[in-house]
Amino acid sequence: MMSYLPLIFTCALFAGKVEGRVTWNRTKSESFQAEVATTTSTPTEQDCPGGYSLVGDKCLLFVTFVAEPYGEARQFCHAAKAELAAITTATDFKNLVDYIHGSDFSGADFWLDGSDEAEEGVWVTSSGEAVPLGTPFWAAFGRGQQPDNTHGNEHCLFIPSWWFFYMADNPCSVVKNFICEATNQMRKETASAALAPFGPSAVGGRVACPVLFIEVGGLCLMFVTWAEETWEDARRACTGASAELLAITDVEVFRALYLYIHQDNLSSHAFWLGGSDLTSEGTWVYTTGEPVPMGTPFWGISNCRCSYPGTRWRNRSELPCDHWRRYFNFRDYSCASKFNPLCVYTG
Repeated sequence: MMSYLPLIFTCALFAGKVEGRVTWNRTKSESFQAEVATTTSTPTEQDCPGGYSLVGDKCLLFVTFVAEPYGEARQFCHAAKAELAAITTATDFKNLVDYIHGSDFSGADFWLDGSDEAEEGVWVTSSGEAVPLGTPFWAAFGRGQQPDNTHGNEHCLFIPSWWFFYMADNPCSVVKNFICEATNQMRKETASAALAPFGPSAVGGRVACPVLFIEVGGLCLMFVTWAEETWEDARRACTGASAELLAITDVEVFRALYLYIHQDNLSSHAFWLGGSDLTSEGTWVYTTGEPVPMGTPFWGISNCRCSYPGTRWRNRSELPCDHWRRYFNFRDYSCASKFNPLCVYTG
């Protein structure tokens, strides 16, 4: 059960106590001034969205409560309307390492935004900006310096605690904590945008969603890809985040959801929705009390039967199941099965 979800919106998430903290020697001035980017304005803590911390001029979210492979870590940041943190100047690097030690995150390893998967040895961020190589960024030893692609598939950038948070390469499939960086657009929306979880807000016709929720089809949705739960536990997980399992009654929302799942590479997951027929067999209702729409175009076809829920022992609406994952129609499934929760923000 995801009992940690209520902590997502509190500072407790970001302050794990770790013994044996490494002491870091700080300098009063930063060399390599040519690499330090200039900014036109100095951001403040108030410019950062909830849950993010101001580190230098970046708004960063230190995700220490869950570990993911590199690709899933990026998806998590996208759900928070952010991207993995990009470090491209010596000042950014020093600010980050100082903050990690000052906040006692010194026992964690973090993914950052950087990969050479497209071309071996050419390290770039997701925006195409070059990741700086050499000193003072990458770990150096008497025998050589990172990145070294030791095992032939080390294509993703992280900062390991055992190497004092110098940069290193690692296989993208390894699970690690990670750091998200709020975009400039997210900062602007944070300042004054009104939240409208079930439709466009009055601010620029856009929906402004909390951290970890993403606007899809006019709704604020959280795709909980980092845990699989039974239907009951999935519902409790959503409730802990001021949300509910998603109820889909509008076919345009259904289409927008399908497009977003594929756009953000979420099609390997299966998501619980809020519908069930537990109260009355065959009468499908959402937890909101709304009836679940039946038939085409919502429900999938199984074994050439009609597009309706099937066997009596299955009780929960699930999007989708097994080999229907890529199609994402509604399907009924056992309540005890474990899938990813799909939550809609209710405030």
